[in-house]
Amino acid sequence: MTVGRRGSCPNPNIPLAGLRMVYPFFFFTMKEVLQMPNTEQPIDLETQVMLMKKYVNFRQRKKMREFLGYAGYFRASRYGKYLLTQVNAFGSKADSKVFFNLYNFDVQLRLLLFKYCKKAEIRFKSAIANAVSLKTRDAGFYLDKQYYTPTKSEKDKKTRNRNVSFFHTKFFAGLKNDEEKLRRDVVKHPELKEYRKGGTRQNNVLPVWAAFSYFEMGTMVLIYSYLRGDLRKEVLDYTYSQKNYKKEVTKQMDTWLDAVRNLRNYCAHHSMLVGMTSSVVIPDNRDSSDVLPDNTNLYSRLYALKKILSQEDANMLETELDRLVSRAKIDVYKMNILPSNWKDLYDRILFL
Repeated sequence: MTVGRRGSCPNPNIPLAGLRMVYPFFFFTMKEVLQMPNTEQPIDLETQVMLMKKYVNFRQRKKMREFLGYAGYFRASRYGKYLLTQVNAFGSKADSKVFFNLYNFDVQLRLLLFKYCKKAEIRFKSAIANAVSLKTRDAGFYLDKQYYTPTKSEKDKKTRNRNVSFFHTKFFAGLKNDEEKLRRDVVKHPELKEYRKGGTRQNNVLPVWAAFSYFEMGTMVLIYSYLRGDLRKEVLDYTYSQKNYKKEVTKQMDTWLDAVRNLRNYCAHHSMLVGMTSSVVIPDNRDSSDVLPDNTNLYSRLYALKKILSQEDANMLETELDRLVSRAKIDVYKMNILPSNWKDLYDRILFL
């Protein structure tokens, strides 16, 4: 049983009473949970409509009621709150037309960026699978600890220890569990029958080209982050046009992958992209310092995508996004959704 901070594990020699003293927050009773104060009360649809007037000016309650019935108050209120931050740009509180146009633009933006997140995901999965399996001559390398660096070569002692603990207690155990679940689930994955009991490959682990097609993006990000340094470089040398990539670029790639991963999650879970802030993106040292004016906003996700995508896909992303922005019924630049010069900045990002 793991309690406390992520990756930490209590001493197995400590008795339960001792654990209560070390991790008192973990040992509350169901009665105590039920007695926790609940100040959040459900609100009916008509009240939700009235509450939306805090954010948006509107007269047609019916249209807002129908929208809230579909999207829900929490989701709708986030767009309303964002519009309130743009009052200075508009000179007044936005009306319902702007509100609905903003929502519709965000939906189309999610669909577009999700498509390219998936392209980046597939490309990098194939890159790791091909580069490392060919280098090691091992199609099951992902389940062999010799190909990883549990410390991630961190110099700080606390960070090293945290990385090692997470590697052994969560990451590697999770990989083995994921591979075993793929084997066991006959109903969900009948195509893997040869790797189950009675199959011609029952004694083999699932090869990377099979396993990686099912692994989540977050798992792939972790696999790359924990790979041995020489293998991390090998992935980049195999995939991208420049050769002899240095350790510094692999560290930058970690942030680009994480940026695409969290953008993908935003899109997959229908979260609002407009005004988003997320993980830090480290710029490529070869790029001009002004091509990444903000390293946590929506545009920084475009920066990361261009670094990972093929040149053809990166160029298509720019074309499709430009078309979407030009056809939008809102002023994307006035609302600070993207920099007004985003195309110029994007064009000057160097391909990896």
